[in-house]
Amino acid sequence: MSDPLDLRPVFVPPAARGYASHVVLPGALTPAQCDRVIAIGESLRLDDGELANDASANDELRRSKVAWIGPDPGTGWLFDKLARLAQRANRHYGFDLTGFGEDLQYTVYDEPGAFYTWHQDGLSGEVATRKLALVVQLSDPADYEGADLELFDQVADLTAEELATANEARRARGTAVAFPAFEYHRVTPLVSGVRRSLVVWISGPPFR
Repeated sequence: MSDPLDLRPVFVPPAARGYASHVVLPGALTPAQCDRVIAIGESLRLDDGELANDASANDELRRSKVAWIGPDPGTGWLFDKLARLAQRANRHYGFDLTGFGEDLQYTVYDEPGAFYTWHQDGLSGEVATRKLALVVQLSDPADYEGADLELFDQVADLTAEELATANEARRARGTAVAFPAFEYHRVTPLVSGVRRSLVVWISGPPFR
C-alpha cells in the first residue's frame, strides 16, 4: 500500500482566498450536552465500524466501534444544534447542502491500537452525497492518549510542534471540526483510555 503522505485528494477544490481544509468550532457542545450524547450512544448497540463503500470491517484500515443515532423526540435538540453548526461552518465553503442524509455516527475507540487510517468520507459511490463532515469531540482529553483526529494537509506541511498544537485544539471537549468530505483525514492509534466522538455528515448534490 502506498504511503498516504504520497497521495493527494482525488478532488482538489478550486483555489480560493482563505480556503482551509477544516474549520475548528470550539464549544459546539457543552460538557453536559456531551454527557447526554454519550448516554444516548451507550444505550445503543455498538458494532465494529465499517468502511465507506464496503459492507465489511477491515482491521487493517479501521478499528473502532460505532452506533447510529437517529432523529426522534429525544434527539431533536441535537439535530437542531448540529444543523446550526453546519450552516456556520458552510460559510467557509459555500456548498449546496440539503440536510442530514443519514443518522449520526457515535464512534468509540476503546482498545489500545484502535485507529482509522487515511480516508475520505465521501466523493463517490454510495457516499457521493456526503459534502460536509463534522466531528464532535465528546471525551475529556485527559481521559485518553493518542487517537488524534488529523487532517492530511497539516500532517504533510506542519512541524511536529505545530501539529501537536493543532491536535490539542481539536481535542478540547465539545469542540467540533468541520471539513469537506473529500478531505483526507485519519485517527491515530489509541494508546490508552477511551475516546468518544460524534461523526456527522451533511448531504447535498454530488460534486461535479
